[in-house]
Amino acid sequence: MSIQPLDSIFPPADLPHHVEVLLHETSDSLENWERTRPHHSFIPADYVLLYDALHMLRRKMPPTPRFMEWGSGLGIVAMLAASLGWRAEGIEIERGLVNESRHFSKLFDLPILIHEASFFPKDPNVFEQLEEACAKCDLIYVYPWPDQEVEIFDLFDQLAKPGSHLLTYYGVEDVRIFQKI
Repeated sequence: MSIQPLDSIFPPADLPHHVEVLLHETSDSLENWERTRPHHSFIPADYVLLYDALHMLRRKMPPTPRFMEWGSGLGIVAMLAASLGWRAEGIEIERGLVNESRHFSKLFDLPILIHEASFFPKDPNVFEQLEEACAKCDLIYVYPWPDQEVEIFDLFDQLAKPGSHLLTYYGVEDVRIFQKI
C-alpha cells in the first residue's frame, strides 16, 4: 500500500454565515432521518471540524480541486467542499438521502453531483465509473465503519491517483489525512 499519514491538525476556520445556515437547515433533516429510520447506517459527523479540515486542505490544492465523498448521506461534506471552491461529488446508496442531498444542494445553490450507488460496487460498469471519477479527485472523504477501514484504504490505493488525499472521520476530534504516494 502506498499511503502515508499526514499531519492532521486543522486550525479553526471562521465559519461563514452561509455555512452556519446550511448546517442549521440540514440539522432538522438529520434529526428527522435518525428519528424515523432507527436501523439506517447513516451517522452524522462533526461538520464544523470537517469544514476546518477542508478549509486548510483547500489552500494546498490546485486552483480547481476535485472532491469526492464516499457514503455522502445528505451530502453535507460535499456541500461544504463546494462552498470552498472544490468541484464536489458524492456517492450514496440510500435513495432517500440522495434525494435530500440534491434538494439541499439546489436550495443552497451549491453545485454538487450525487451518484446513487455504492462506493463498494459489485457491478463492473459501476466500478469502472467510480474508478474514472476517483482518478480525477484531489481529495476523497469517508467516515469509515470500523470493519471497513482496511477495505477503504485498499479501495483508495486502487482508485486514487498519486498525490491524492484521503480525509477520514473517526469521531469527535478525530479527523485524519492521508496521501497516496
